[in-house]
Amino acid sequence: MDEVELYFETQYNKTNIPLSGTQLLIWAKRKRLSGVTSAKIYKFLRERASNVGRFAQPRQTKHFQTIGVARAGMFFIDYGEFKKEWSWHNGNCTGFLVAVENCTNKLFVLPTKGKNTQQWLNAIQSFVELTRDVRVLISDRDAVATSAKFRKEIQTKYKISWHFLRKGNKSYLAERAIRTVKTLLSLALIKAESKQPGVQLKRWVDFVPTIVESYNGQRILNTSYTRRSVHRDNFNHFLAQLLKCKDSELELKFNNFKVSEFANTKWNDTVFKFRLGDRVRIHRKALWSNDEQRAGNFEKVSMKGAFSAKTFIVTGRQLRQTKLRNRLIPLYRLDGMGPYFNFYEDELLKAA
Repeated sequence: MDEVELYFETQYNKTNIPLSGTQLLIWAKRKRLSGVTSAKIYKFLRERASNVGRFAQPRQTKHFQTIGVARAGMFFIDYGEFKKEWSWHNGNCTGFLVAVENCTNKLFVLPTKGKNTQQWLNAIQSFVELTRDVRVLISDRDAVATSAKFRKEIQTKYKISWHFLRKGNKSYLAERAIRTVKTLLSLALIKAESKQPGVQLKRWVDFVPTIVESYNGQRILNTSYTRRSVHRDNFNHFLAQLLKCKDSELELKFNNFKVSEFANTKWNDTVFKFRLGDRVRIHRKALWSNDEQRAGNFEKVSMKGAFSAKTFIVTGRQLRQTKLRNRLIPLYRLDGMGPYFNFYEDELLKAA
């Protein structure tokens, strides 16, 4: 492989165009080099070839860790635009704010006249008054939510902590709820129009209360609770039913979801893909540490590369339980990226 690597670097420096794995394999066969395989060549291109590794195709993460200890009053929140051109028929509302409770999936939908700071404040005030049981709000990296001043105002006024997702930054729970609400609104309009042939209905805000009432009245699978019947006082009893355990076992359920490294080195090498001290690149969608990389998330992978130009050192590794509590998955801590175990294996690429 030393000759292959030298040939690659020589040609790259000479022409500025990197050779592909196929080209290197053909060259190696022509030179009758022993021990050179396509697997070794592509490993070299991913990990050590100048700049080439950044443009490797990432794999999709299949299994995710739990979000941590479940607690009452934790809502995912986002804005969904719906038929903006019909705002005149809907009290100038261009969309809606949606909030979804983490464990019950209890839904709140509030039509709004946009997504500027004042509109968010108005919607959240209405939301808090309706629920009276909000402790934490979680959103993606919306320009409003990431404003420290805005979040401080929410904390001061309503005693609610607002956190935004630093990586994997689409709030899947809120996004899924937005899709559900849009679908139900569209179906409601179609059905209402079928009862009035020749009339196009454009007022959708009237259907929102019925949709929310119907959705929150549904019973939660494997429990005796409907979504709207769960509150702070009975939350632990509901959670015990959901997790199929006794109330007294809940603490144990949340304290057994992580496992540190094994004392046996061979076990660690079998379970973990990366070793402590390894240098890795981070998938750009999972990278938040600097503005240039964050902005790069919106550029094409073919132009920017899927992984960071900068490399990081693996400083910690841990096994975490998945949301379904049916497997343990490796997570890694990297230098300069905070004290937490934030990164999945599919988000990292080994570098020289």
